[in-house]
Amino acid sequence: MSLSPAPCSHTVSVQLPDLISSCTAFELRANRHCRSVSQASETWLRDVGLRLEWRGIKVGLWAALCYPGADLTQLRLTADFLSLLVFSQEHDDCGDENKVFDLISDRLSRVAYKSPAWYMRFHRSMRAYHDARQRLLDYTCIPDLETYIELRRDASGFRMMFHLIEYAGGLNVPERASSHPILKQLADQACNIMAWSEDTVSCAKGVTASSRPNLVTVLMKERKCSFGSALAYAGTLVKQSAEAFLASEREFAASVDPAMNVNDDTRRYVRGLRDCIAGTVNWLYETERYLGTKGNEVRAFGWVFVPVSD
Repeated sequence: MSLSPAPCSHTVSVQLPDLISSCTAFELRANRHCRSVSQASETWLRDVGLRLEWRGIKVGLWAALCYPGADLTQLRLTADFLSLLVFSQEHDDCGDENKVFDLISDRLSRVAYKSPAWYMRFHRSMRAYHDARQRLLDYTCIPDLETYIELRRDASGFRMMFHLIEYAGGLNVPERASSHPILKQLADQACNIMAWSEDTVSCAKGVTASSRPNLVTVLMKERKCSFGSALAYAGTLVKQSAEAFLASEREFAASVDPAMNVNDDTRRYVRGLRDCIAGTVNWLYETERYLGTKGNEVRAFGWVFVPVSD
């Protein structure tokens, strides 16, 4: 009987792409309720029995950077939602991660009562989130790039974050505006920037044969290139997507299509997409979820040691 050779593991030193520089066009703002909401949310998470190193993950900071204009109640719901999103992703192999969002169903129901159309969009995105994550988990081989990009947008959960822009800003974005090709394009491009940045930074935790599909591993297969080359190209894709977002934003601002309904609420929604991009990309270096306590060092120099198995 012949035995398959064990995977060869080694550590490589690579420089992460400068994601912050790629996103300098997006102003970083912070909510003044950050500290109080972070403390209240972390206490609630412990009380309901969700155990993670919440203080180091800094989800309250993430919410405060993505929803800088939210009031105390609005920011608390967004922080709790993002915490449940993180928990569901960290425990997506336990089979009951779908139920974790039930912990805020009563608060979401109150929002739904005021805006049924908004809740229908939010619920569709949540269903797409669970379906896409399951499809990625079910893959026995690395998917092609086009398939991965489509699934990753839904599997990131960021579409739900974008719906919360409307809630946190008290906006009323008409259905025909939210489904307009330009706004949908802006949301897709924002999703790409955030998800691909997360994929890039999360590589610092290691890349193995059993790792979930990631933009970098997909590029390694698609382009038949090394880990370092794929990482650099992922950074290029983030930069290109940021530039595409800015071009779409200019198109949005110049639009005279009545279906677009360019008004204060749609403008604030697009500003909210900008906040989510800036907040998420900067949070990736602040949270200990991916880089441990070395976030500031990596932000400054980019170098990380990555465990890789062939």
